[in-house]
Amino acid sequence: MMAEGTIAERAARSLHDLGYRLTPQRILILEAVLESDDHVTAEDLFEQVKRRYPHISFSTVYRTMELLRDAGFVTQTDLGGGHWQYHPVEKATHHHLICQGCGTVAEVDQNVFDSLQAELSDRYNFDATLTHFAIFGRCSACR
Repeated sequence: MMAEGTIAERAARSLHDLGYRLTPQRILILEAVLESDDHVTAEDLFEQVKRRYPHISFSTVYRTMELLRDAGFVTQTDLGGGHWQYHPVEKATHHHLICQGCGTVAEVDQNVFDSLQAELSDRYNFDATLTHFAIFGRCSACR
């Protein structure tokens, strides 16, 4: 099912080592989200996995995504569409500026947040995890 050494294989091994059962449903969900190059919703994953495993429930997908988020394999971000979007952590080294006027989404590199991360550490002695933010505002055309 999973190729040796893939992101999904390493994540599955880590989940197993943490004491989680690796059911066929979890493996299919894990593969689908970690091999995705785009943001996906639980609904997207449910439809994708259901084609291969017709008896899967939406709650299984949702609970598995919470598990993967809590275990640090995916980020969970609200990009403004009313649904959480998930993205593999290894591919989530960017953030989003979302215009509340026209809906345009622009990507922002992680390095923009480096000084904020350093400031939070220096001033508050706080090690912030700044991964995959969605920042809402107005673009230049909508201002």
